[in-house]
Amino acid sequence: MPPSGETEQSKDVFTRAIEEVITRRLDDFLSAAMKQRGFTATLKSLNKGRLPVGEMFSICGGVAEKKDSGLYDAALETDKGPLFLEDAKPRGHKSADPQLISSSTSEPVDPNPNPDNVSADDLLQQLTDAGTNASSSLICLIELTHFDPSKCEILLSLLWQYILAHRDSNNRDELIAAGAAIRKYIAIMPMDRMGELAVLLESGHRSLLSIELEIEVAKAIFRNFEVHPPVAIDMHPELAERVLELVHAYINPRILLRDKHSAAASLAIEALVAMRSSLAVEAWQAAAQCPYRWFGELVGDDLDDLHQKWSRKSPDAAAWMGDLRNKALAHA
Repeated sequence: MPPSGETEQSKDVFTRAIEEVITRRLDDFLSAAMKQRGFTATLKSLNKGRLPVGEMFSICGGVAEKKDSGLYDAALETDKGPLFLEDAKPRGHKSADPQLISSSTSEPVDPNPNPDNVSADDLLQQLTDAGTNASSSLICLIELTHFDPSKCEILLSLLWQYILAHRDSNNRDELIAAGAAIRKYIAIMPMDRMGELAVLLESGHRSLLSIELEIEVAKAIFRNFEVHPPVAIDMHPELAERVLELVHAYINPRILLRDKHSAAASLAIEALVAMRSSLAVEAWQAAAQCPYRWFGELVGDDLDDLHQKWSRKSPDAAAWMGDLRNKALAHA
């Protein structure tokens, strides 16, 4: 019989081996799932939970999100119950410098985005001269540049022309630039003109906006009203109708798990709530009744965050949202 110390050591080796196998299997699953289904960009807060170490389980479904740091959060449905992962480290991961991460974007920000030190006025002149033929790099640089408020009206007009000219593009660089133009446009436009965005989401256009740009529009709407709570209900009814169309288009359980669909659906629901639209109750009910439990929880977590922020900024908007939650969940 081996000494007790050797026995314990053998158990430790065996335990570590089992844990390594489990980690590898989960890592492989997440990689395959993200390639097949994509992940939603709105997965923000997850409750901590763990399965017993060494216990094997089967993954039934779920969602994962790549964070600014390069790590992953995941909410998974297993045969043992829900499993929540925070800051999961993928194989071959290299940590990013957190000082180079912007809180307003999902990509690391270049610490020197304007290496030639071109002034904001010069960039505006370049955009004026190029018009809708502006390079993708110029549009992306303009997004990161601060402009004097007196020049914003000119910039808005130029950006709008670029967006309309490239909204149907199949070129990846142009789509990225169009997304940058949309984010910049919505970031600097007067809040009372938010209804103009309905034009971008109109279903009768000769070519529907790509899902990537629909996500940018919904995300930007949510962020604007997150910071500036609407002072009244249904201030932008036409825009709300277009956003509700996005919800109906992507929340169908048969397609929700397809690449980017859950992100588009969740952001559209959250945008409707942030707009204080009366249509938001229908959208929130759709999330709560979704057969994928993680989706309803995801939307609920994001809207809980919004309610907390509104409680500090606008008690009236927060109270409205509390009533909306009760109506939406009463029939879930």
